[in-house]
Amino acid sequence: MTSHEWLRAGLLLTYTIISVLGMVLIKAADATFSVKSAIGFALYAGGFLLWIGVILRLMPLSQAFPLAAGMLLLGTQFAGWLALGEKLSPIPLGGVALILIGVVLVGMPESANS
Repeated sequence: MTSHEWLRAGLLLTYTIISVLGMVLIKAADATFSVKSAIGFALYAGGFLLWIGVILRLMPLSQAFPLAAGMLLLGTQFAGWLALGEKLSPIPLGGVALILIGVVLVGMPESANS
């Protein structure tokens, strides 16, 4: 991978972590207007700003959106299970596996796609 590809991957991972953490904090908050909810909202908004301000300027939308959507789906499944005690059954896990395969295929460098 080139340094540009590492940068894009790192930005997408950062976006995913910030956004998922924000969603988990909002979901776990006791009240809509609480410190935990406010921090969650700020993180989620920060992820949005990273998406709009940086990621979409560095990547084609046709590649950025499927990667981000897939990573968010994977991240929220894992965070829901780990942090919120949500159950994962075999069918959703199969869907997660298919999404992971799709994320890998969409994220492959152009030279590998030719």
